[in-house]
Amino acid sequence: MKNKLPYLLLLLIVGIILLHPQLSYQSFLSTGDHGRDLYAAEATMHGARPYHDYWWVYGPLMPYYYALTFKIFSVSIPSILLAKMLLKLLSGFLIFSILSLYTPLLFSFLGSLWFWAFQEDFFFTYNHEGGLFLFLMATLCLLKYFQTQKEKYLYGALLSAYLLALVKINFGVGLLLFSPLCVFFFDWTQKLPFTRAKRIFYIINVVTLFL
Repeated sequence: MKNKLPYLLLLLIVGIILLHPQLSYQSFLSTGDHGRDLYAAEATMHGARPYHDYWWVYGPLMPYYYALTFKIFSVSIPSILLAKMLLKLLSGFLIFSILSLYTPLLFSFLGSLWFWAFQEDFFFTYNHEGGLFLFLMATLCLLKYFQTQKEKYLYGALLSAYLLALVKINFGVGLLLFSPLCVFFFDWTQKLPFTRAKRIFYIINVVTLFL
């Protein structure tokens, strides 16, 4: 961690510099998509519930995230852009952490910069930035398990997949379906024991998938 600290501090500075212009500029504004997201965030801030009080096409988590942003700052597009920028910033740190498992820290650093500079943003909605963050978190947890065989990372991946389903259901369900298959295949090839913690992981994963 000590070796990573200078890179992490520099990554924070460069990430803020690269992403800061996005706080005051949006190239495209759709009343049918962005307007829906803005309305959902403000309505949720005033106590409305997705699906029950207003129509919502994705999972219910992100309207609450952006409603919290409105609560802390103000009801405005820059507030939404700030919340979106924070998720993108954190996603860059996750990419650094993922790459640092297999590559030199300099390459991991450059990988995060590449992501921030050239990420293809799905600009019709503010929803998907949260999904990307959670998908990267689940990926990091699975790769950490493959590297260390510490079972706590399995539960981190499971929680990330569940939250991802609350952002975009098809991505979350796909992750809940394929994560245990990846773990099973890894354990089988490495001849690792089928422990009680892993049994609980599989059971919770299957139950969560059906729910």
